[in-house]
Amino acid sequence: MRVNDSITVMGVDPGLNSFGYGIISEDARILHPLKYGQYAVPKSISFNDKLVYIGKTFSSIIEETRPDFMAIEKIYVAKNTQIALSIGIVSGIIAYTGISKGIQVAFITPGEIKKTITGSGQAIKQQVCFMVQKLLGLREDPGEHAIDALATAICFVSINRFHNLVGKP
Repeated sequence: MRVNDSITVMGVDPGLNSFGYGIISEDARILHPLKYGQYAVPKSISFNDKLVYIGKTFSSIIEETRPDFMAIEKIYVAKNTQIALSIGIVSGIIAYTGISKGIQVAFITPGEIKKTITGSGQAIKQQVCFMVQKLLGLREDPGEHAIDALATAICFVSINRFHNLVGKP
């Protein structure tokens, strides 16, 4: 991580069937939402085609917004191993897309994100949504996946601030 007066971070909520992204900037310790959204991956396409769709979508978003960093929500619990494996593969595709474009990539656990955003690692989705909207001045709910992605980006900014304070790379 680097010391910088202004940074742009893309947060990612990965998923095989739907995913979200949120891009924020921090300038003089003020957070600004730049772009966010969520996608539903066509259900009718094959697993391989879903991966290509996800990779191309993130490639386009990265080219348009040029973030300095990418923070991906790290999966650590899933209803079954197939879901965990699929999300792990998707996370790898997204990370590769960022890395191949020169972006530093970090993975952050949901508990760490919730704790940073709400003060509790056990927060419920509504609490996270409320705080993200307050922190970014959003009047509308951008959707579950976009909120998770924006929360991931905000958490990264907080971690980056801390590392800059203590001189940790």
